[in-house]
Amino acid sequence: MVDETQRLVEESWSDIPLFPLPDYVLFPHTLVPFHVFEPRYVNMLDDCLAGNRLVVVVGLQPGWELNPESSTETYQVGGIGRIVSDRRLRNGRTNIFVHCIERIQIIRRTDGEAYTTVDVQPLLDRPQGGDEAALSEARDRLVSLGANLARELGPDGGALSKVLASTGEPNVLTHRLAAMIVPEPVERQALLESRSALVRCHRLADHLTQLLMERLPSPGEPTEWIN
Repeated sequence: MVDETQRLVEESWSDIPLFPLPDYVLFPHTLVPFHVFEPRYVNMLDDCLAGNRLVVVVGLQPGWELNPESSTETYQVGGIGRIVSDRRLRNGRTNIFVHCIERIQIIRRTDGEAYTTVDVQPLLDRPQGGDEAALSEARDRLVSLGANLARELGPDGGALSKVLASTGEPNVLTHRLAAMIVPEPVERQALLESRSALVRCHRLADHLTQLLMERLPSPGEPTEWIN
């Protein structure tokens, strides 16, 4: 019997509701909450829950503010996720949790009266070829830098430690780390669109190094062990 997750990443999906969001990137292998309040997307959500519970989440490109009612100003690469939990509130709004199944590329969109649906296909990483040793080394460096940052953060580093321990697979690890440590939407989108786990490892290592540097005392500033 074919595992459902494996089956999902081997096929394309048709007529999936599109949920466009400003300054947002949905990464594969993450579980994220959403608060749905806009009436057309509440209606969209009802249709999702009555069907296969799948939704495509993509970011709006810079300049979307010029036409806020349109869903056409989106990136072509986003995430497809399954709604695994939902709770309707008394005010008609809904809280949901979405598990992102895979990174996708939009291949066709259909604008309906209420919302847009899309046909999408998986956007998988390119084969590493002979770079497996380099990828393993880059992953180990990434984990080491992340562990150092988690120690520096003390009690606040628990979530980072859990992500680092959650998988040894570079593809999964880089997406989960990007979701956690990279705040800038444009950089998050670039990481999502990168089809090389090795490139993502290097870019995320740079982010972790910068975060560690920001925690160092300024020149001339006394440290705890100086008295």
